[in-house]
Amino acid sequence: MKQQFFGGTMATRRWAPVKRQSKGATTFDIGYRTGQTQTGQHDIIPDGYNLARDGINHNITVAVNGANAVDGLVAILTVKITEKPQTATSFIIVDDSTIHDSNDDADVLHLRKRQRMQDQPPSPTMPGTSKRKAMSESRPSLRSDYDGTVILIHDPKYFFEDDPEADCFIRVEKILFKVHSHVLYMSKLIERRINGRDKRTTRQDPLELFGVSVTEFRALMWARYATEDDAEGQPRALEDLERLISLTTVTKNLEYNRLHDWAIDSMYRAFSSNSSLIDSCSSVILTRVIEVASQYKAKDLLEAVVSKWCDRIRRKDSPAVPAILAADEHKLEKLAGVAYYAHLLETIEQASQPPTDTPLRILADPKLNSQQIIRLLSGHLSLVNFSERYRRRAPTLECTESCSVDAHKACTLVWNEQWQAAAGSRRILALCSADVLGLVAEMSERLGGDGEVIEGITEACRLAALENLKHSLVDIQEKLPQYFVGCLTPP
Repeated sequence: MKQQFFGGTMATRRWAPVKRQSKGATTFDIGYRTGQTQTGQHDIIPDGYNLARDGINHNITVAVNGANAVDGLVAILTVKITEKPQTATSFIIVDDSTIHDSNDDADVLHLRKRQRMQDQPPSPTMPGTSKRKAMSESRPSLRSDYDGTVILIHDPKYFFEDDPEADCFIRVEKILFKVHSHVLYMSKLIERRINGRDKRTTRQDPLELFGVSVTEFRALMWARYATEDDAEGQPRALEDLERLISLTTVTKNLEYNRLHDWAIDSMYRAFSSNSSLIDSCSSVILTRVIEVASQYKAKDLLEAVVSKWCDRIRRKDSPAVPAILAADEHKLEKLAGVAYYAHLLETIEQASQPPTDTPLRILADPKLNSQQIIRLLSGHLSLVNFSERYRRRAPTLECTESCSVDAHKACTLVWNEQWQAAAGSRRILALCSADVLGLVAEMSERLGGDGEVIEGITEACRLAALENLKHSLVDIQEKLPQYFVGCLTPP
């Protein structure tokens, strides 16, 4: 009786039957990588059926319609690999974001597309660059070294294996760099650490840097090997902005002070003039820039980031909750006011409208803590209170120099009547009670085009009243943080 067992291809998971021989060994192929196989051999253990059948249904005892069943057969095999292709591929995990094929170095040298540069004013010159062509880098090495305690992976870009002038070995975490010592000497701290050693750095005894991540050190190496063309107009894309964020941290920690200032200035320039780039930033990147600006007291950069983030929240181009978290963490009142206000209106808008006899139920965002939820609720109470008072009573109409006392009484009467008419209109009543900015803007627009106001109030008094409404709108925007202070306890 001919019987079969199955061999398989690891990469594709497609299984194919191979004939079984009763004696000797059968040669078969198992997959190693798509397009490649390695040869294996199996041996069937003699009398394996009798050894393994105890307690198992015998095929002769479970026959079906006179035919023996095959569900009780047992085969015991020993398998070994006898041959594999010399080009078999393995992979090296360099770090959390880098995986390389050890036999295909060319894959490492891929090109990355960059976003089209925007017309921008001249950018600050990065210290240490020159009008030179990009240096011809040695082919990067992907081999690893062993320093006696851990295997160190060569950095795929900044390990110049074949360059004899690359004389300094640097270890960051589990990554080994081989670079030119002169690019490190902009920092007196690093220069002292290199020159203060008893002997030169080697593969087995590199200079180890603590408190610096691999990403940050790669950003530093990019800056030190960059040409003027590389540095011009930075940041050009999101990946450039993320690299600048890393650069600000590593240059501060390792005392590359001039490079640190350049990185801060470059980010400030981007937030001041490159709107298309900043509009594509995620909340995570905006939060990181705020962290950097707050940590290093970069006031201009901090103000620019807050201003851009507030604009995006007002346009509903960015979620409010991440801004609330960042604002509370770094005590940014302007950002907090805009973010709390926007999130409150969004929450009310998304809440399902209950029947008239059922209270409104608002779901709190799980990322907000109890104190932040209390601030939202107190803000809602304060804004609704302001809205009700604002609708009921018109702002005082100031008498201008060109309006007499008797004429101004008539102006005031018309102003109060038309204010009440506008406040009771369908468009005003349809507004959310907490939307005080929408209320003030809508009242200003309606009264500005009201025929009774135009005809019944002198031009000077009417223009002054409308201007006061505009100032009120700006004043409320600036005071939004005061509505979300939470519950105050008496002194």
